[in-house]
Amino acid sequence: MDAFKKHPRSLLAAIIAVIGLLFQLGLQAIMRPCAPDGYFHMWSSEYFMQTVSIEDLRNAPLESLANIHIQPPGYDALRAALVQFWPSLDIYTALKNVDMTIYYFWAIVYGLGGAIVFLWLSRMTNIKFAFAAALLFLLHPGWIYYATFLDTTLLSSLLVLWLFYLMWKVRTGSVPLPSLIVATLLLFFIRSLFQWQFIPVIGVTLFLLKMPARKLALFLAVISTVFGLYLFKQKTRFDLTSTSSFTGINLVSSIDITNYDHPYAIAGMEEDTTGAFPSVLGRTKKINGAINYNNYQYLNYNKRLTNKFVKFVEKFPVRYLVGNYLENLTLYFKPSSRYTTPHVIVDRLPWRNFYEWLFSAPMQPALLILAGVISIVQMFRGKSFAAGAAMLLPALYVFSLCVLFEKGENNRYKFFLEPVYYVFILSQFFALYKRLRPRLVLSSLTTQTKT
Repeated sequence: MDAFKKHPRSLLAAIIAVIGLLFQLGLQAIMRPCAPDGYFHMWSSEYFMQTVSIEDLRNAPLESLANIHIQPPGYDALRAALVQFWPSLDIYTALKNVDMTIYYFWAIVYGLGGAIVFLWLSRMTNIKFAFAAALLFLLHPGWIYYATFLDTTLLSSLLVLWLFYLMWKVRTGSVPLPSLIVATLLLFFIRSLFQWQFIPVIGVTLFLLKMPARKLALFLAVISTVFGLYLFKQKTRFDLTSTSSFTGINLVSSIDITNYDHPYAIAGMEEDTTGAFPSVLGRTKKINGAINYNNYQYLNYNKRLTNKFVKFVEKFPVRYLVGNYLENLTLYFKPSSRYTTPHVIVDRLPWRNFYEWLFSAPMQPALLILAGVISIVQMFRGKSFAAGAAMLLPALYVFSLCVLFEKGENNRYKFFLEPVYYVFILSQFFALYKRLRPRLVLSSLTTQTKT
């Protein structure tokens, strides 16, 4: 009891994390009889364009991780570590074991997301409200969907939420420097959205939040060094200035260029039989028959698409470009749980329709706009313009990339920020309620007196 009185937030956050973990595992246990081969959606981790073959990760883990160009290596590093536990199993069984283990990891991430929502809201509202809001967030169909989606959407969303919470703590005078460094580096090695261009964004953000100069300099020095060393490796090895070679496909698809080589045209590339390249760069197909986009020949294909995008943009009328980006924005505000594949659990949730109505257009953007207006009014009252702009900068960075550089998966990309949207909306409406409550009480008492 004394521990609870001293650290109520930490203990309640731990309780929410455990509730989330048990709830997610319970959903999986109940729905497993309906899941084909144990998968809650139709894709194994081997299916995704962004992963390399599990066979290469088992046979040559370090060599394979050092030769990844399609995405940052964080997720495949996890897959490589896990597959080492089953060295003697056939590769298909080993893959399934890896995927089922990732389900457990994502269930932990699922619970931690609820805990961070609680911790952040409890400092902006009150503990009871934050506790209820965190439990309601755990019911979000998108949060449940991506907890059994074998890519990094859920983990990326958690890391973005954590980073924003840490930046907010800087705003309030607490400077969690090691945590900020870890969160930023994890995003760099997990999600290709966070490239070197993010360094000035977060640098300006922390400056506006009045992080002490020495700590800000140390933060920028550490992340710039790590970013720079890895990107130097990418440049010398692959002639890339990013952690991902999907730039070309993303760019041409974002404005719906139709007369370019179809992405699957690289299915015709030839297997390397000379041994000049590591298997992860030489193979054309992964063990399930999916295209290995990490093949060395894909690098030229990506450059060709990037150049084609630049030439098209130079000729496109502005009206055409704006029309495409508005279409991307429309896709962005579709329900994040309505991704391309059916989902054994989410498709059976009785509250799904209500949540999807609440977290999609027109309701979600309307709530964001209203919350923004409330926030601006509060900034005028508190004269905290710099802090408000600071928190907006990284959100605009992520939002812009998810709208301007993608077409088709925008609603999944929205989920990177959706927990942040949730906290922002609830905190602002709670602040409005707190400000209006005395007037409402007074009005109620006046009415009773007259009666």
